[in-house]
Amino acid sequence: MKKIISLLLVLGMLMISVSSVFATSFSDLPSDHWAVSYIDTLVADGTINGYADGTFKPTGTVTRAEFVKMIGNGPTRRAADFADVDKTHWAYEYIMTSGFDTGSEFFEPSKPITRGEVATILWTRAGSPKGLTAPPVIFTQGNNPDAISWVYTYKIMNGDDYLDLRLGDTLTRAEAAALIVRSRQINASSEKVNFIASIDQKLFEVVYNAFGVVDKAYSADATLTIGELAMAAARILSDCDKPDYPGVSATISFEHQYAQPINMISRYYAGSENDNAAYADKTATVRDAIMALMFATQRTSAYPISYDKNGATYANANPANDAQSNLLKKAYQNGFCFDSVDNVNLDKEITLKEFSCLLIEFDGFSGFNSGYRYSSNSRSLDYKLNSVLASYPENASDYRMILKDVPAYVYEKPFVDAVELPKDSYKTTSVFDGIFQTMFKQWYTLCKNSGVQIEIYDNPVLAVKNSNGYTYRIKLKIVDKAHTTKLSDIINCANETIGSTPLENGAELYLDVDTGKKLDDVFFPFENILVSQII
Repeated sequence: MKKIISLLLVLGMLMISVSSVFATSFSDLPSDHWAVSYIDTLVADGTINGYADGTFKPTGTVTRAEFVKMIGNGPTRRAADFADVDKTHWAYEYIMTSGFDTGSEFFEPSKPITRGEVATILWTRAGSPKGLTAPPVIFTQGNNPDAISWVYTYKIMNGDDYLDLRLGDTLTRAEAAALIVRSRQINASSEKVNFIASIDQKLFEVVYNAFGVVDKAYSADATLTIGELAMAAARILSDCDKPDYPGVSATISFEHQYAQPINMISRYYAGSENDNAAYADKTATVRDAIMALMFATQRTSAYPISYDKNGATYANANPANDAQSNLLKKAYQNGFCFDSVDNVNLDKEITLKEFSCLLIEFDGFSGFNSGYRYSSNSRSLDYKLNSVLASYPENASDYRMILKDVPAYVYEKPFVDAVELPKDSYKTTSVFDGIFQTMFKQWYTLCKNSGVQIEIYDNPVLAVKNSNGYTYRIKLKIVDKAHTTKLSDIINCANETIGSTPLENGAELYLDVDTGKKLDDVFFPFENILVSQII
């Protein structure tokens, strides 16, 4: 009996000893740190350790070499050495078995690793699983949709408000530890993210009001009629409140406020038998909403929407014709859903919250707001809505919407001599955007003819009416300034301070460009145009 007790005591002491070895004891890592359990796990399996001074530096930025050491040796070895990693490098073996394809002969071991690169490495280590499709607003954030869908669906990488995964950002040592451990815990029974329930619920109303394509105030549980949906599709298609139906046929064949948009969808997918008031007043379903938004998206997207015509679709699709079948297959195969594509009840009445959720997804997929780039390769641009509310400027309510990739300070700078808010001017600037485009084309062409290469980016969201016309807030990029040295060399400026702004190749400036003339013609003469301020 004594021998048994002694043995148990010895085993207990050994367990305590082992635990103390595995437990983190870094001087800069308190026991209540959010990542302490993740760090403990990796310390225990020997893939990470601290620094010689006893610290872990949880907020330190992780390099490529550091991350592949943290994740440990992989199952396969690279055939050829990287040109910039010598065999004597401390992380050589980890790098050679990392499975990290940098796309070149260089590894750049000291370069900070990005969250997008980490997502791909973790997905590769997990066996490169396929078959998951996150909503398109998620998987379109990077160039590896399978990896992005996997890290998002299994809550390995959340990002901001479960929308912006910040794939281009670097990450800290604590964050890297958390991502590695989470990825190793995934199995067939792991919980999956619920998209509509996870994102910031305030965003639904913000998005609904920003697009303004439905003629009723937002109420999360309110429903839509098919007529309201058809008008929403027509407004998205036309990129303005009063649709002009570009590229489609749409007539008024019966008396109803939504007769013309109903005629449009009846011609293209709903069927001629539904070109009537009864159909317009019918309560819309999830199926109706997905088809209407996909119809508008495929006709406004700058790129073709890929899908397999003979491929999978929603379980309860029940299309009435080939056109409906194709719309639903495009939506299913590109991940449009509230929770998962295999858990969508198409027959359910669509609520405004669900409609707003679809707006977020379709906009993130294609970009519903149109602007223009004037360059050697001029073309229309699809601008996307900024879905991260925490990054919104304080005066966000002054604008129709806040666009992604436009810095907050661009919105915050007051316009000179504005006589209304930009959101009120949008009704005009969006409808007559072609006239403003002609103005910027003049400027671009004049610069090109003088040997100066510029790029101009405009969007009617960033425009306002002034006392003598309109002001467009544009981005100007200097590609090749040739022999010019200052801004006044290429455009009239309101004063010498603005005009003396130096031009450098590669520089990007946000400028307020005034028309110098009211909108009473189809042309703004270049001699009247001037820069009123630099943002």
